[in-house]
Amino acid sequence: MGVLVAVLAAVLLGGIEPAASRADGQLPPVALQCRLDGGPWRDCLMRIESIGQRWSLVVGREQVWFEHDGRGLVRMLRGGRGWVPVQPHWSADTALCWDGICAKGEIPLD
Repeated sequence: MGVLVAVLAAVLLGGIEPAASRADGQLPPVALQCRLDGGPWRDCLMRIESIGQRWSLVVGREQVWFEHDGRGLVRMLRGGRGWVPVQPHWSADTALCWDGICAKGEIPLD
């Protein structure tokens, strides 16, 4: 468990390198497959506001925001529920998940 947390922290703290950045500093949206709460895989977009710090997933009409505090803690904002801490992990099918929200594809991690 400790190794997984260390690897994810390293990825989120600075392992994301933009392949091509826009003039405003944000990366273009990345097309992925997402699953919400164990539902079916659906097309989605990952939008990176600040590399390793703030990003969101847009799945249909829903947008889920994430923030990383730089010390290993990630929190998620979904709907009107307010910010909640989440535990990132890799699923058996190589998706990156945050407490019920999973994404797979060419996630820009390096």
